[in-house]
Amino acid sequence: MLALMTMTPAAALPLAPPDDMVGEEIVVIASKLKDWRASLVEYRGEMRCYTQRSTGDAAIDRIGCQSMLRCYTRFAAEFASFKDRDISSNKREAMRKVFLRNRFSACVFEERDAMVAELAAKRAAQ
Repeated sequence: MLALMTMTPAAALPLAPPDDMVGEEIVVIASKLKDWRASLVEYRGEMRCYTQRSTGDAAIDRIGCQSMLRCYTRFAAEFASFKDRDISSNKREAMRKVFLRNRFSACVFEERDAMVAELAAKRAAQ
């Protein structure tokens, strides 16, 4: 009876794809994202992401935009500070460059990595 109870839940769970299949899918998705380009544009008070160079795969393009938009939301206060006219334009631009190069890009890559892994696992399971 105990053996039947322990077998039933495992049999009901879907099998996970092998790690090597997920790893291969991650490599494919990541390589496509290398050439992807987009810009964030504020439109009527809302930040939007526009893909300028597509990967040819809408799900992968979405990862790029979603990661940028999530990080923009997370750092909205910092982005607002770059519009502060009490700070000289040269200083604001220098602050913006350092912020984008360090904190914002790190956030974007962290978000992208998580979403790439999720998409890879989903696609490898199909």
